[in-house]
Amino acid sequence: MFPNVEALTIHSFNEIDNTPMVPDKFLHLKYLHVCFGSAFSPAYDYLSLVSFFDASPLLETFILSVSQRRMKHGSVFEGRFHPRRMPGYRHEKLKTVKISGFCSARSMIELTYHILENAPSLKRLTLDTTAGAARCYLGKSSKCTKMWTDIGEAHRALWAVRTYLMGKVLPAVELNVVEPCIQFHVAEYLIS
Repeated sequence: MFPNVEALTIHSFNEIDNTPMVPDKFLHLKYLHVCFGSAFSPAYDYLSLVSFFDASPLLETFILSVSQRRMKHGSVFEGRFHPRRMPGYRHEKLKTVKISGFCSARSMIELTYHILENAPSLKRLTLDTTAGAARCYLGKSSKCTKMWTDIGEAHRALWAVRTYLMGKVLPAVELNVVEPCIQFHVAEYLIS
């Protein structure tokens, strides 16, 4: 396909199937950004993205951007959580991971769990529960942006990080968890 590509961005606004096993190797790929729009299937398995890691032995940066108003995937809090394992996958060069639109979807927690267990060079992990939306303005206005995502889901995602992922983060990894602005979004959470 494109064996010499070093940076790749993939946009999908109506993903129906899981990411297939990548048939070719991206031997020079160092940067991968996958963007999912709001119309993708609730049956999508985020863990299937691991096939890109395996096909990209030099991958250093992975960014996953998910835009959805309501999380429709099966939650990690539904039933007991036993993460699936992907044996044989090691991601020796992966250093930076950012997931924007991080949620409590079971397969998203499994993907993050997999990265934490199989990326020994990981230096920075950013989990943005707001999809980049709810940041306070530090200027003249005392308002912050309206969250596009479900505030209740953002808080469930935070709980999932604390419950299932914090204990897996190695001391050398800088973990950044972007939370909704408490000052202005607490009322939204209480009524959602």
